[in-house]
Amino acid sequence: MSGASLQHARNFWFPLVIVGGLVILTAWLGQLAQAPQSRDVATIGHDPDYFVEDFNATAFDVSGAPRYRLNAIRMTHYMDDDTSELEAPRFVREGVGMARVVVRSLRGLVSPDGENVYFLGDVRMLQERLNGGSPLELSTEYLRVIPDQDQMRTEKPVLLKDGHGELHGGAMMADGKRRTLVMTGRVKGIYENHR
Repeated sequence: MSGASLQHARNFWFPLVIVGGLVILTAWLGQLAQAPQSRDVATIGHDPDYFVEDFNATAFDVSGAPRYRLNAIRMTHYMDDDTSELEAPRFVREGVGMARVVVRSLRGLVSPDGENVYFLGDVRMLQERLNGGSPLELSTEYLRVIPDQDQMRTEKPVLLKDGHGELHGGAMMADGKRRTLVMTGRVKGIYENHR
């Protein structure tokens, strides 16, 4: 093979090799771009992705009447675990034929699915009485509220007070739909008869 024909073959094949290499590189980059990205929590970190000042949320029943409201001075959302932290949260449950319930605390946390609201630090709950009697007051350091199930739970010491006395317990579960309240763990109380 002469030098001229070798030069001609090189000039013919060299651009084809470059184009072929670019096609393979483009296909590889395309597959890499379409591959699902793993969410490595260590890479993302627990940094907020957005926040809302003067946060207010309302859930409605099928007739359009408010069922419960949740508000806070500030709501901060975290992308890594999809939770939301609340500053000075306030929860209000209301509805036709239901006693109004208000829960407050220093801090709060909303689960990723929005099913649970956790109240933390100096938790206070007030339940009005439908018959106009003395309200039921609760104080604890932790309270889990499950709004759609109309339940409240705590595994921390709790104090319940009404116009007739008070109860102390190690844990509590209240179910608004069943109208039950269960206290456990060294329960003791004081009852005053106002006659």
